[in-house]
Amino acid sequence: MASFPKAPADLPYPKLFFQKGVNFTAEFPEVYASEGARRMLELLPPNGVNAIALVPYGWSSTHPPRVRLPRQGQSWESDEGVEELTRVAHALGMKVLLKPAVWKADGLDIPSSADRALWFGEYQRFLEHYAQLAKTIHADVFCVGGELVHLTPYDAEWRKLISRVRQLYPGPLVYAANFGQEFEHVAFWDALDYIGLQEYYPLPDNLAVESIVRQVKAVQQRYHRPVIFTEVGFPSLEGANRQPWDDSHHTPISLQAQVACYQAIFHAFYNQPWFEGMYWWKIETNGSGGAQDGSHTPWGKPAMEVIRHWYREGGR
Repeated sequence: MASFPKAPADLPYPKLFFQKGVNFTAEFPEVYASEGARRMLELLPPNGVNAIALVPYGWSSTHPPRVRLPRQGQSWESDEGVEELTRVAHALGMKVLLKPAVWKADGLDIPSSADRALWFGEYQRFLEHYAQLAKTIHADVFCVGGELVHLTPYDAEWRKLISRVRQLYPGPLVYAANFGQEFEHVAFWDALDYIGLQEYYPLPDNLAVESIVRQVKAVQQRYHRPVIFTEVGFPSLEGANRQPWDDSHHTPISLQAQVACYQAIFHAFYNQPWFEGMYWWKIETNGSGGAQDGSHTPWGKPAMEVIRHWYREGGR
């Protein structure tokens, strides 16, 4: 790692930049703190990728209300690994979105106000840890949460969290809202620098995207913040457009279905004046993918050529 210097302490934080990104996720055996992950990361810039999202996972429960950091000696996404990959990414000319996530966040529902207060206190400590890490490694964007669909209605609690994070981390902030009701009803977008969408809206079989563009644009125009897709993706399966989030159903592999969906999203959003980029789900540290793989990864599939074309020649 000696050839990958740490960012200077006084390096500025651009508030807005166009993000030609992918989510870069830890997959065994090439965990974040591994030579294999670093080698895989080096393959991304030739494909036009100028940003990666690093996604360390924590765990949460509602009974009792608790949010736990990963155990550093056992985690695939250790702080050490996050720091190493950030240094490599910066040396290669890429930006980093640090996007700490809570496993199965969309299932966390806490009706009791007392329990909810305890949970938000636990989650604040979780965010404080990663906000401090984000400053230490000079992450270029920090995500304050994602897909916490039952908890984002509590606006005052989120504004308090965002205010606390800004005390620790000076760069731009985003929240990664689940498509649909959560994205369309979050009220604290004005407290952030970006509107973040986990873009898994189903597409009709003709792949018409106009209604989704209208929904996204309506939120953008209400809050006057640029939009990024903190995640967007489709499995390489027949009917990928119908349930873009699901690569578990037993349908035939279709590399072309994935390509067609990628093209539809690029054509609809890439050059919108209020759009500042996307992070495709996902490129894995172990390089998995290929023509016989039905998962979301575009690696080793024609969809990666779509990414390469748009990121290198799309005009932004």
